[in-house]
Amino acid sequence: MKLKLIFNPKPLKSKSFKARSSSRDSMPVCTLILPKSLFKDYLRTWNGTRSGARCLKDLLEIYGPDLQFHGKLNPDSILMMYQKKEIGKNKDWNRLNFRPDLADWNRLGAYARKHGVSKCYLFTFLLEKYFSDKPNPGLLKKKKVA
Repeated sequence: MKLKLIFNPKPLKSKSFKARSSSRDSMPVCTLILPKSLFKDYLRTWNGTRSGARCLKDLLEIYGPDLQFHGKLNPDSILMMYQKKEIGKNKDWNRLNFRPDLADWNRLGAYARKHGVSKCYLFTFLLEKYFSDKPNPGLLKKKKVA
């Protein structure tokens, strides 16, 4: 039996190592569903590149300690609470697609599990709290580090 060596001159197309190690490719696109009025407020406050990731980071910095030590949002710990349309109200929903930082996404998930709610529900809850509390806008400005 003769063996024949097959040589393929065309290189295989694959992503480079640099492309795989970039921070944007490390997390897939995540989708959250927001009521239309809340989505408009979100767009007015956070705009520019990576606005969803910045929004999540800011909300977790502001309300993270409260979520950690606050009582449960869902008193029935057996069932998970999800968003639902309110009866009698015609709410339109908008999708927010973004690539969050892995640490922030994991923190949101941990807080959501602790409180017995979905990530969408908790994100919406934090946004509603943010716009009802009207925090100091200086909190959102990044400090420059030398």
